[in-house]
Amino acid sequence: MSDSVWQLPLLAFRDAIESRSTPGCGAAAAVSADFGLALALKGLRLGDARHPDDERGELIVSGDTLRDSLAQSADDDVAAFEAYLEATRLPHDTPEQSRQRDLARQEAIVQACRVPLRIARACCEGLALCQQAEPWTPASLKSDTRAGARLLHAGLSAVLVGLDANLERVTDDALRHSLADARHTLQREADDWLDRLA
Repeated sequence: MSDSVWQLPLLAFRDAIESRSTPGCGAAAAVSADFGLALALKGLRLGDARHPDDERGELIVSGDTLRDSLAQSADDDVAAFEAYLEATRLPHDTPEQSRQRDLARQEAIVQACRVPLRIARACCEGLALCQQAEPWTPASLKSDTRAGARLLHAGLSAVLVGLDANLERVTDDALRHSLADARHTLQREADDWLDRLA
């Protein structure tokens, strides 16, 4: 695969998702959420083109930063899972090799939990931005903002499904519980934001 999912044509990205181990649900969720954020930014940008305003401009800058973060997270998710696959292929013929492989696999699986959490946090921030964008968005484009919010929420929910599968393989109980707590907090926050936008 290319260095970034963003260098792939949409059809190639879709085909890679269904035919290869990476990209997986984390990258697909991040890309979907990024498109959702783009819908919210469209309303802000077109509104600002008609009636420039400093406060709206600040929202656009915040949205651009968040959009870039989500875009990078799609690639980070691919890298995290590829690191896990590489760790599983390490030699394990001796006890020391087995120990080293187990450590590498654990480090990789923890990273494969942290990246989805980062994607979910960005989705929550995107949902908050959708609410902030609403009064600054022309009436004809508010449906795009609301649709974008639903894509952000769906992206968050989808990436957390993948996180749940990875959490089962985290062997450190305290870390697993901490990651799970963060996961549930983010889902609740996202649900609350979506309710406010309904």
